[in-house]
Amino acid sequence: MHAVHELPPITVTTHDFDRLVAFGLHAYLRGDSHADFLLSELKRATLCPPRALPGEVVSVNGRVLYRLDDEPALREHRLVHPLDLAGRPDELSVASPLGMALLGLRVGDRMPFCDNHRGTQHVVTVAGIDRRSVGEPVAGRRAPAPRGP
Repeated sequence: MHAVHELPPITVTTHDFDRLVAFGLHAYLRGDSHADFLLSELKRATLCPPRALPGEVVSVNGRVLYRLDDEPALREHRLVHPLDLAGRPDELSVASPLGMALLGLRVGDRMPFCDNHRGTQHVVTVAGIDRRSVGEPVAGRRAPAPRGP
């Protein structure tokens, strides 16, 4: 595994920033061990309006293709705010160490993080992005019919 000498810059939308700071402060007051990492990442983030977020940046509700350490296989997950988790196998909470490490990175960026459960150091590399939000139609498919009241 190759070391990361300098942390890559991160970009977060103002909407996600506000929700994640509120969540992080609440988690910190509960004594959550991941809250420090989340709040420190948010502190170093560059903020932008949601519509101005560059297409190559990992964001909440976007899909990310990534490599963990030097594994040959790529992994893919949808980054989800912890209060929006629905229990789907393709979801990854942005409040998890891996989710926090991915948030705001650009394609090609490498970010170190620690798995607090085992105390193991890892490096994640972003291989691809799909910012399509949940509920948005996939190309070639019709949008789902709206639900009634």
